[in-house]
Amino acid sequence: MRRSSPSRGVGLVALVTGSFALAGLAASAGCGGAGTPDAREANSASSSENASDPGFREYAATHGIDTLNGGGSGGGPAPEVSADGLRLEHVDASKPVKLDGVITEWPAMAKAETVVKGTAGKTTLSIALMYDEAKIYVGAEVTDPSFVAGRDHVSLVLAVPQPGGGYASYDLGLYAGKPGESEGSVRYGGRASVPGAKIVEAPTGSGYDFEASIPWSALPEARLTRVGIHGVARYESADTVVATGPGDARHPAAMTWVPSEPELSMIEQLLAPKGLTKVAPVAEIVADLTGDGVRERIAVYEHYLTICGTSYLDGTGFFYRDLGGELVKLDVRDVTGRGREDVIVRRRASVGDGTREYLEVLSVFGPKEEPKVTFAHEIAVRQSDHQIDNSVRMAKGEIDVAVEPPTHWDAMTYNEPIATDVEPILLPWGGIRSQTWRWDGSHFAKAKIVTQKEQIPPGAPMAHAAGTDGDSFPAHPPEPPTPKVTHGGDVSGELLATYRNDRGVAPNVAPKVDLAVQVAGDERPERVLLIGRDIVIFGPGFKGGSAYAYTTLGQFADANDIKDMSARDLTGDGDADIIVRGERRLTSAKGTKPATADSDVMFVYTLQGETLTRVFGIETEREQGNKRVQGMVQFVPSSDGKSFDILAAPGRASGWTKRTYPWAQEEPGSGDIEPLLLPWGGVPSVRYSWNGSQFVKGD
Repeated sequence: MRRSSPSRGVGLVALVTGSFALAGLAASAGCGGAGTPDAREANSASSSENASDPGFREYAATHGIDTLNGGGSGGGPAPEVSADGLRLEHVDASKPVKLDGVITEWPAMAKAETVVKGTAGKTTLSIALMYDEAKIYVGAEVTDPSFVAGRDHVSLVLAVPQPGGGYASYDLGLYAGKPGESEGSVRYGGRASVPGAKIVEAPTGSGYDFEASIPWSALPEARLTRVGIHGVARYESADTVVATGPGDARHPAAMTWVPSEPELSMIEQLLAPKGLTKVAPVAEIVADLTGDGVRERIAVYEHYLTICGTSYLDGTGFFYRDLGGELVKLDVRDVTGRGREDVIVRRRASVGDGTREYLEVLSVFGPKEEPKVTFAHEIAVRQSDHQIDNSVRMAKGEIDVAVEPPTHWDAMTYNEPIATDVEPILLPWGGIRSQTWRWDGSHFAKAKIVTQKEQIPPGAPMAHAAGTDGDSFPAHPPEPPTPKVTHGGDVSGELLATYRNDRGVAPNVAPKVDLAVQVAGDERPERVLLIGRDIVIFGPGFKGGSAYAYTTLGQFADANDIKDMSARDLTGDGDADIIVRGERRLTSAKGTKPATADSDVMFVYTLQGETLTRVFGIETEREQGNKRVQGMVQFVPSSDGKSFDILAAPGRASGWTKRTYPWAQEEPGSGDIEPLLLPWGGVPSVRYSWNGSQFVKGD
């Protein structure tokens, strides 16, 4: 989202961007995996300890500083970051600064209320900063009845963030002269004069006012970076030193943030409304994103990513978006090979009872354009001590994503939802070993796929179900493709409302699953929802875009028994088939005492004409207390290479034996739903193939 400041004469602009799914540099051994440090520690630019200020923590503890934005003194609470402190305001082109010592036209000034030395008494300082493309301007009011020219002066310390972390500090001494006796000067730390700088003072009854100009060329790093600056202004006399805040050139991180024009807009429109003015960024980096030689500041406040700069978005606006989760790592690098840096974000989000991590590349194409997501991939799935990671390698113009060995998960036990709003994680038992993405001028496009088959040496053993000698299970079967899947999307709000009205579904009942996927042959995706026990389909290319279809999953007693719905092309026609997984309750007929158990099942639906039809069903697991039988079910390529077969085999049993198991082995192909194959059932494996209308048991 892009924002500009209306309070500074710029119209409010709000451009809503697409949802970002975030990420970082890599996963597993390649990117830190579960051991990735917290973002507050991983980014030195935002850490309270950094290369330019190694003593900050101790300094803060003794100077009452409790925020990385600086501020606080005498053990009191830290002041909020706002436009009321020391700040950098852009000069109105229609009202240029006139160096005459008269400061009536200056904006509100920051007051030096921190006593560093002595007793303030009648000594005061009020100061303001402005800038244009060529210079920084200083305007000040000084009250000092005992002023001595050449000794008493205003000190302005500015710390400019650097790309590698840390700060470049500049200590400027602004010495007012005494009319008729001495000339004023601007010096580096009270020593050498600053080339091209000017100062003009105007005596007052109890002190003096002054205006000064300093060329940006005198502050080399500030020529390139005018955001993320920290600073403090002091008035220093023989017995008294008062300042606008804590810190000095030796402790740049202790000084308060001195926001420039786009940052002032961000404070007014984002940080203040969100209550974040006392919150330091969890990460911040400066980098040239537009290629114009001037750096932007990329900072994350809680879960808000922000980008601003004095030459970006006209130097008055800023970009922000809600990450929707926790930042793991923030980095910049020339990933696209365009000769400018891209933003690399890695984030962590909660999904169900686990977490997911995502990696994204954001690229800025022009100084007036908001960033675009040019690459997005899920790279980690966590649930308790179970985890799957993808490793990521980045080079200029190329990104490689590869599978890594899983921890405590296998093809039979992994039953997590598949990401649909970004490229989903590559599964170790899926068909793809690695993918290569290459820059095509606008985004990273998939350029190369290495399958698991290409990685397995000839003659390598296949994985068999224990106790079977039938069809073998490929160690890493290829995963069926997902035709044109996106996440959600309001294809037709009117049709959804019609369905709700027809079926008596309240407006506040949200879909459990919401996909936009091609299921009907038209290139435009249909919207496929799971609402309660209904699968609902509608879209612009379905039924002429004027009607919906639904089917009720009557095999489930309750909507909560339906665990997942996903889309994959199993039949090979290019359209998605719908896969539903859930749980049913069974009662045994074996023995004198009926036994009940939970049964996990999988159903496959496909659109035949305009009717969603069930074409396959199978039981995959049965559980009773701590007893369980797990079957093995995989999708494997068919012999013609066009569609996928469904291969089932016995898995493993825990807590049950052939003697104690209260159900008999059912015969495959004899019922409405294919049976769970038991380790002792005598059926080594069954392969089900697509015959054009349903999946049937092979000979």
